[in-house]
Amino acid sequence: MYPMKKKMPVLLYGLICGVVLTLYVRLLDISQVIYNTSWGVYLGYLAILILPACIFLALREIRRKHQSIRFRQAISAGLLVSCLAATVYSAYMFVDIHFFDARHLKNLFDYTSSSMQKAGYSASDIQEKIRSMNAHYYSGKPYISTYLWYLVLGTFFSIIFFLFLRKSNPSKNQII
Repeated sequence: MYPMKKKMPVLLYGLICGVVLTLYVRLLDISQVIYNTSWGVYLGYLAILILPACIFLALREIRRKHQSIRFRQAISAGLLVSCLAATVYSAYMFVDIHFFDARHLKNLFDYTSSSMQKAGYSASDIQEKIRSMNAHYYSGKPYISTYLWYLVLGTFFSIIFFLFLRKSNPSKNQII
């Protein structure tokens, strides 16, 4: 890999990403704006922008301190930021669902139920959907999908940001 000195911004931004994501999602749940307004769903999609912002800041910090960044370093830094963010967020989900009241699940179930009622689904279809959602959230599937999703996004954004942050070879840019 690379020296611990280069890992510090990665660790920092990975933890920041996980904490900011957790707080943002929790605020959306507490305010219930995501369930009660037509534009609330779009606020949920903004959570997707937290990870690339933190990956970019970590890669930029590495480049600033060391004047260059290699492809392998960019990928491993992006994956580490992603893993740390996924770990913090998954730990929050697990603790909230299994040890607290998981109020956000009740909000989600109520929102799904009312949306399905408005769409004309039968009561048995709604009950089956809520039952399957309950089984899903109390299984390990959300944690696995969080990690996989973050690893894919982390790899993608690391490649994109590497292309913008790599230091070009000055000998190639000279006109002869």
